Amino acid sequence: MLDVPLATVSDVQARTDQDMTPEQQARAAVLIADASALARSRVMPFPNPPPDTAVGVICTAVLRALGTPADGTKSETVGGHTRVPAREGGGLYLTDDEIDALRPAAPNRGGVFSIWTT
Repeated sequence: MLDVPLATVSDVQARTDQDMTPEQQARAAVLIADASALARSRVMPFPNPPPDTAVGVICTAVLRALGTPADGTKSETVGGHTRVPAREGGGLYLTDDEIDALRPAAPNRGGVFSIWTT
């Protein structure tokens, strides 16, 4: 059974002020599926239903990957400006904070309790 993607191309578009080209939309759709699978593989067991943070986390990873050249370019220079990806190899990845945001919250263990001593 295929898992449903955790975000849509519309979700990604809503999080950027630049209109995506049809090519970017097609790449975003593939990246969404990949990011969703990556999230499910890194958070086990993955909560069902997904946490409220899932759409934002997936969109952030997709936008980061869209900002990285698909051709594997490590840096580019235009005039006096040079751009180097923040992560070697660029591409699609989830940060530790993003993975933590996908995990279920720890149960509240507060309350009254006793400790027996002898």
